[in-house]
Amino acid sequence: MTSRRYIVATVLANTVVVQVITYAYRPTLAYAALDAGGVAALLGVMSAVFAVPALFLAIPAGRLVDTAGERLLSVCGSLLVLASLAVALVFPISLAGLMVATLLLGIGHLGCIVGQQTLVANRARTGRSDSAFGWYTLAASVGQVLGPLLLAIPGADPLRPPVQLILLLCLGLGVVLLASAVILPRRGAPVSPIVTGNAWRAAADSLREKGTMRALVASGIALASVDITLVYWPALGDERNLAPTVISAMLVARALATMASRGLLGWSTRRWGRRAVMMTTLASAAVALAATTLPAPSYVLVAAAVAYGLGIGACQPLTMSWLSALAAPGQRGGILSLRLVGNRFAQSTIPAVAGLVAAPLGGAGVIAAVAVSLSVATWAGAAVPDGEPG
Repeated sequence: MTSRRYIVATVLANTVVVQVITYAYRPTLAYAALDAGGVAALLGVMSAVFAVPALFLAIPAGRLVDTAGERLLSVCGSLLVLASLAVALVFPISLAGLMVATLLLGIGHLGCIVGQQTLVANRARTGRSDSAFGWYTLAASVGQVLGPLLLAIPGADPLRPPVQLILLLCLGLGVVLLASAVILPRRGAPVSPIVTGNAWRAAADSLREKGTMRALVASGIALASVDITLVYWPALGDERNLAPTVISAMLVARALATMASRGLLGWSTRRWGRRAVMMTTLASAAVALAATTLPAPSYVLVAAAVAYGLGIGACQPLTMSWLSALAAPGQRGGILSLRLVGNRFAQSTIPAVAGLVAAPLGGAGVIAAVAVSLSVATWAGAAVPDGEPG
């Protein structure tokens, strides 16, 4: 039988590598598109091409992982990531080729994370799923921090990263990703006899389970608020003449605080209970995010970013463990993929709605509006069962 330490190490390595690739490769594709003659508006289309597949393919992917096992989906996802990199290397100055590469990356990334999350849900020890998902999301955060560092590799043009070199490095990492996927356990839970019929109908049935919708609401709003900071903290800095180093410090401080909160999640829920941790962290994140809009000294803004990162980091792993507890072993891929659909929908709609409502108030107004929406997430998170699931 495969040892638990081996499984944990393999899943975490697979998680870090796919995030390093994604967070290095996506901005590199953007630079390649601009070099190929694309305009800034095209980058928004590329973002949609990456994200939209999850809205349509996440549910079928969840059904596939429940019936065929996590390893198969992870291997397929890794192969698609490699195919994407191959297309980008062959057609680096073709906008159509770069769009195809982005599409393949979006589908491959989806397959990888559905496989990873389902394996974590099925292999977590009884009473330790919060801790398991905390470490899983911590590994993802590490990859998201390391990936952009590849853009700092010096190239011939001081204003452009070395696109071809980064693509080749990502291709090498893609081989590592595939190797780590191949050695994953075939499946983490036996196939459930209930997993039959239409995947979308099964997803609709899951939505009627008590707590599912509120978990999706909490997860989606929390993730959308993080996306908002990536765009509107820089906008706020521009409006108030804050140095770029201040905004960079806020973003880095948020990311590091989020990593810390995820590493401590298992201990926190065992000490204070899951409901108290969920409600306290989301409420504090709402206050801290609103505080970043204040006309305050730079050190206060960075401190507010730290508080926001500590608060917002707990929601994603807690909703993963919450939802996995609502499904029987062998059906968890389906409900976790439903969470991915909810997250993508929230990421697409909440920033747009906040922008329309609060745009006259500038970046501060949009950030404040999203901070208010976190109060809804706090209400939704109050439905989390207090006892940690197995």
